[in-house]
Amino acid sequence: MENKIKLKLSTYGIVSAASYVYLVLADNPGISVPLFFLIQAVSLYLVLKNQGEVKDIRGMILMVPIFIISLNRFISTGRMWGGINFLAVVFLYSVMFLMLSGNLELVKINIRGILKIIVNIFEPFMNFIVPFRWIAERSKDKEKNILIKRILTGIGISLPCVFFLVSMLASADMVFNEGVISFNNWVVNLLDIFQLIKVAIGIFTGLYLFGHLYAVFCENEKPLVVLAGDGITSAHVIKGDVIVINILTASVLAVYTLFIAIQFRYLFSSGELPYGLNYAEYARRGFFELVFLSVLNIALILAATFLLRDKIYAEKSKGALFTKTMLVYLCVITGVLLVSSFYRMSLYDSAYGFTRLRILVNMFLVFEAVGLLATLVYILKHSFNIFLVYAAIGLCYYMTVNVVKIDKIIAEKNVDMYLAGQVESLDINYLTRLSADVVPEMIRLIDDAEDEARYRAIRYLDDITQMYENRTKNWQSYNLSAEKNIELLEANKELIQKMKGEDFYNKIYIYE
Repeated sequence: MENKIKLKLSTYGIVSAASYVYLVLADNPGISVPLFFLIQAVSLYLVLKNQGEVKDIRGMILMVPIFIISLNRFISTGRMWGGINFLAVVFLYSVMFLMLSGNLELVKINIRGILKIIVNIFEPFMNFIVPFRWIAERSKDKEKNILIKRILTGIGISLPCVFFLVSMLASADMVFNEGVISFNNWVVNLLDIFQLIKVAIGIFTGLYLFGHLYAVFCENEKPLVVLAGDGITSAHVIKGDVIVINILTASVLAVYTLFIAIQFRYLFSSGELPYGLNYAEYARRGFFELVFLSVLNIALILAATFLLRDKIYAEKSKGALFTKTMLVYLCVITGVLLVSSFYRMSLYDSAYGFTRLRILVNMFLVFEAVGLLATLVYILKHSFNIFLVYAAIGLCYYMTVNVVKIDKIIAEKNVDMYLAGQVESLDINYLTRLSADVVPEMIRLIDDAEDEARYRAIRYLDDITQMYENRTKNWQSYNLSAEKNIELLEANKELIQKMKGEDFYNKIYIYE
C-alpha cells in the first residue's frame, strides 16, 4: 500500500477519533451529533475520490440515512432511540463499506447479503493492529530511529529545566503564578478519569472506522467476509409442492374469509357487540393479534412465491394461475386486516388516549401498507428484488420515527382530547415521564385544566426550568426543541410564578 494512502487512512482515523470525543461524547450532545456525521461524509469523500480501489462509490449514499437518523439528537429532546440508533448506524456503516469495497450489490441483496453485513460489523477489529504495524515498519529505518532518540533525549533533558524555571518565575510574579495555577487546573481536568474514558472511547472509535476504511483498500482476502460470501452455496435448491402449498393457502383463506365477514358485521358496520363487549375493549383485544397476522401473511406470500417460483412464473398452467389468484386474494385479505387494525386502534385511542407504542404502531401500519402494495406488484410481476424494497421501506420508517417528535404528538393529542372533554381525565403522570418535547403542551394546561392537572403541570414546568438552568451550556448541546422550550418557559415565567401561590405546595402534596 502506498504511503499516500496510508497517510489518508491514518488521518481519517485520527479525525474520526478526535471529532467523536469532541462532538459525540460532549455533555448533552445535540447539534454536534449530526455535525460529526457531516464531517464523516466529507472526510470519506476526500479519501475515496479518484481512488481505483473503490469499487462502488455509490455506497456513500448511505451517509444520507445515517445523517437523518443523527438529526434526532438535534430535533428532539427524546432519547428513546439512542441505543437503537447506535446499532442502526453501525449496521449502515457496514453496508456502506461493503459496497465501497465491491463486496455487496445492494440491488441484489438477499439473506446471504444480510449475513455478510452482520459479519462485516466485526471485520474492523481484525484491522486494529494495522496502524501499529505501520509504525513498526517505519521503525526499521535506522536514521529515523536515531533522529527520534535524539528528539526524545532533548525533551527528557528540557522538561526538568522547564519545571524548575516555571516554579521560580511563579514565585517571583503573582500574575504569572495565577496563569500557572490555571494551566495546572486544566491539566488536572484533562487527566480526569471521565475525560480519559472519553479519550479511550474516541481512540476505539477511530480505530474501528479506520479498520472499515482499510478493508476497502486492502487487497488481501477478508477472512470474515469470505465466510459469508458468494463461495457458500447450497447443496440443494429448495422447491415446494404446488398441491401442498395450494391446500395450505386455501385453508388459510377460508378462515380469513369467515373472519372478515365478522369484521364487517360488528366492527365496520358498528353493529351491536355480543357478550356485553364495548367497542374500545373489542378494538384493544384484537389489535396486536391482527398486526402480527398481517406480517405473517406477507411472510407466507413470500415463502410461497419463493418455493413455487419455477411453477407459477416459468410455467403458464392453470395451476399457476390458481396459485397466483389465491396469493393476490391473500394480499387483499391482509389489506383488510390492516384497515381493521388501524380502525381498532383509532377506536381505542379515542377512548384511552395516545402512548408511544400506539403512535409507533399506527406509523408502522402506514409503512406496512406500502410494503403490502409492493408485495402485490411482486406477485403479479416478480421482476424486482422485494427484499431490497422491504429494506428501503423499513429504513424510511426508522428515519421517520427519528425525525418526528413522537412525545410532542402524544401530549398534543391527549391534551386536545382532555380540554375538549372527550376523556374524563388526563394521565399527567405518563406525560411527565416523557421527554421535554411535551413542554409546549403542558403550558396549555396552566389556564384551562382542572386543579389537579394544572398544579401538576406547573410543578413539572418548574422542574424543567430548573433543569435547563443547571445544565451545562455548550454549543455542542444546541437542540431545536430545547431552545423552543426555554423561550416558552421564559415567556410564561410570570404566569407560572403567579400560579404558584401560597398554597401551591400544599395542593401538590394533596394530589400526590
